[in-house]
Amino acid sequence: MRNLLTTLLLAAALLPTAVAAQAAGADAGADDSDAVCRPGDKGCARFVGDEKGGMPKRGGAKQPVMIGTSVFMLTPWQAERERRCLALAGWAEARGEGADAMAAVMWVVANRAASADQPSLPCRVVVATGQFEPFTAAPVEPANQKKVKPVKAKGKQVEKAARQAKAEQAALAADPRVETRRILAEIRRQAAVIRAGGMPSWPRTRLAPDQEALRTARGLAWNLNDDDMPDPTARASMFYSPPAQAALRRQKPEWAEARLKTASIGGHSFYRAPTPPAERTIATLVAEIAE
Repeated sequence: MRNLLTTLLLAAALLPTAVAAQAAGADAGADDSDAVCRPGDKGCARFVGDEKGGMPKRGGAKQPVMIGTSVFMLTPWQAERERRCLALAGWAEARGEGADAMAAVMWVVANRAASADQPSLPCRVVVATGQFEPFTAAPVEPANQKKVKPVKAKGKQVEKAARQAKAEQAALAADPRVETRRILAEIRRQAAVIRAGGMPSWPRTRLAPDQEALRTARGLAWNLNDDDMPDPTARASMFYSPPAQAALRRQKPEWAEARLKTASIGGHSFYRAPTPPAERTIATLVAEIAE
């Protein structure tokens, strides 16, 4: 009886501590669910926008940077540019389908860049003629568009601007096609920047789901390599979206008939050549890239 009483008193004393530890663990888990970078990776945190940091300057020493299965010798500015192209490609093609689908699209870009036939860079792959639809056509600018100088709002103007912003959010949520068209035009403008050899900018998103998807895409692009994120497409180099094809009343692409389907992720189907050479799936490409 005495032992039982001692056990009960000890359990009562430890119970609050255990509950507090469990709550702390739950809070930590909630924070981890929002994390897209490894703890302490300040470079990734800056890249995704969680920490402040300036844009790398052109030039400087080249360092090995692993993207997909390839190791490229890049300056910090070049590495930033290639990762931005990866993130933009995944986000533009699959932002409404989750992290797995965006990562799969990025892996296709990386696999093409690592191709033994035509080794290249992610940015060159993304803007290649007729390959990634969001990046293909030239941007369509509104006719007779006039530049309006920004005016600082004061007093009631602030309240009016807030109401207008809230109404705009409601309108976009009611008809997301409006925002989709705006984003497509923005992606195509950035494609022109990439083709000219410049640094693409991050699109200005207006809807919360698009903002979070872009942040996730940036984190995926930073960590896209076999060590941190194995290829879920089994080295696919092509993909298409059956739902999008059906919505556009298009048939299955002819190229898909001659290739091996490797995965279905999100709303996309992924393909590669039926019998890729072994070295294409395991070799690491090391390339010297000119500024």
